[in-house]
Amino acid sequence: MEAANALLDRYAQQPDHTERLRLAFELIRRNFTGEIAMVFGDLTLGADSVADPAGGTTFHCAFTVPGGKTGTLTAHYTAPGSMGLTDSEWLDAMRLLAGIGVLGVGGTVTCPE
Repeated sequence: MEAANALLDRYAQQPDHTERLRLAFELIRRNFTGEIAMVFGDLTLGADSVADPAGGTTFHCAFTVPGGKTGTLTAHYTAPGSMGLTDSEWLDAMRLLAGIGVLGVGGTVTCPE
């Protein structure tokens, strides 16, 4: 919840949609996993791809923003990570932050259940 509130606070100060997505990416990278990639149009943040090693959990979502632009967010996590989250807790946090990140630019997001 603290991460979600921090993201919302930063969004309120940033009107540029690309920069808002960059803020969401950085918040996740710094607090939840360094194994993250976001692709949006010409913008690629993080690795070109995130490997899916034998252990851990992978999160992937696709999003669309006004004007029809699309993007993806992919991240990998191995519990307990820096925050001590279980795989299930981490997936819930990723869904929440991806949702806030994309809704904050007026888009829609499709994430796994």
